[in-house]
Amino acid sequence: MTELARTQGSSSEIERGGVPEVAALGKVLTDLFKRLDIPQSQYAHRVHLDKSAVSRYLSGRRLAPQDFVDRLVREVEEHLGAPLQPEAKEALRNQRLDALRVCNPDEFQLETLRGELARSRRDAQRADRNIEALHTLLERKEAEVRHLADDLTRLRLDWGAERADLARTQDDLLREVARLREDLRDAEHLRADAERHGEELREQVLGLEEELSRRAPSAGNLPLAAFKEQLVALWEEEDFPEASRELTEAAWSRPLAEAVELLDWVKETAGLTPAVAFVADVARLRPLPDVLAFAPEVAWQGRSRIQESWTTAVAARVTTRNAAVVHQGLRNAETLSDSESDRVLAEAVSRTRSDADAVGLVTAALSGSSAPPRLFRVAQTLARGRRGDHFGLRVAVGLAEAGRHDMAALVLAAALPDRPEADEVRLGVVILELTGAQIETLFDLVTWLDDTRLMTTFAVWLNHPRDTVLLDWLLRTMAQQGRLGLLDLGASRALRDAVGDWRRRSRGK
Repeated sequence: MTELARTQGSSSEIERGGVPEVAALGKVLTDLFKRLDIPQSQYAHRVHLDKSAVSRYLSGRRLAPQDFVDRLVREVEEHLGAPLQPEAKEALRNQRLDALRVCNPDEFQLETLRGELARSRRDAQRADRNIEALHTLLERKEAEVRHLADDLTRLRLDWGAERADLARTQDDLLREVARLREDLRDAEHLRADAERHGEELREQVLGLEEELSRRAPSAGNLPLAAFKEQLVALWEEEDFPEASRELTEAAWSRPLAEAVELLDWVKETAGLTPAVAFVADVARLRPLPDVLAFAPEVAWQGRSRIQESWTTAVAARVTTRNAAVVHQGLRNAETLSDSESDRVLAEAVSRTRSDADAVGLVTAALSGSSAPPRLFRVAQTLARGRRGDHFGLRVAVGLAEAGRHDMAALVLAAALPDRPEADEVRLGVVILELTGAQIETLFDLVTWLDDTRLMTTFAVWLNHPRDTVLLDWLLRTMAQQGRLGLLDLGASRALRDAVGDWRRRSRGK
């Protein structure tokens, strides 16, 4: 048994590791690390790793990657000034493979295939060297045959013993050349077989790598049951920073199905706070398709800190390039509900720096969608406007100019309650801050609204003694388009009087 293999044993860290094979590997690595005679924090700085990661690998709480093992071996060899025994290195590699077989069978299969591929390549290289040596030997023997043939030609007329000896030597060489050629053919067949086998292995490795990359698991993941036990131990020991680091890593490295299971388990076992952090990490760190697939699990939590945390984290990832993917991905396929998308996009809109950015984000989210949006939270966020953009009129105009009149109407509906309040900023004052072209776009939008109540509400808000020019402009636009009759004049006596006065003035002209 090699020196490294003899170092296996038990310790409190092994018990805490949960998986004997991983814990045993950690014990071997720890004994190897001790030869460096430096603190773990110093070594972590040297190899550019977080010290908590080094601690987990050496304690056996996490399966060390092969790169970490190889680097540690090189560091020890450099420190000692002599290489470790090949048997010790092979034993260490096999011990890691034993741990990998338990933790992640798929990764173990991949590592095994890679090792077989490396051996196949070495076989092909040996075959190349053998073929090269056979070619050299064959050329030398063929040259000897040629020289003997020349000698026999010169002695053609001699019938002595020397000629007979040369003939026998020539026959021997010819037989040897024939054997060499046969050996060369066999070596070329072996090389072709090795190359073909290597290519098959390479295709298997590439295929398995692609499949595992789509699953995005970490080779160092412990089985889920052991990982849960490890977290419980950390919480019981009140090592909350380490438990948080473990959960953060699990949020992006665990298969999605395990992340779903962890959410409920963490909430039940450790409470709301770590569950909130875990959900946020899932949303921040996983690929976007995973995040969208995780959304229904968050929806089951109902209105809670968990959902709020998830919404905030997803919203931070929304850009004009992925907004449509997020919007469609969060829609409920059965009910076509936009509630999840509404929450996320409303949060994303609130983060934009300008009205133009807000318009761009919303139009990007709705691109390719002809169905009327039900993004009421988004509309309310836009309607609240920014400083200097009361009622969100600039955004509404921008949406109309971008062809999203349906969303612009939602913004107006959110901005204008049925009855204007006395302390509200007058609508006319805000409209006068727009350019003439923007006002025309706004009035065209109101004219062609399919909502009589909203159309009437807008006119009521605009009916102010100081805003007669704007109200006249709106009424003229509606009359030109044959839409003036759609106003519900019974809803407001003041508006009915204003419209009647405008008609009399128009006939007088």
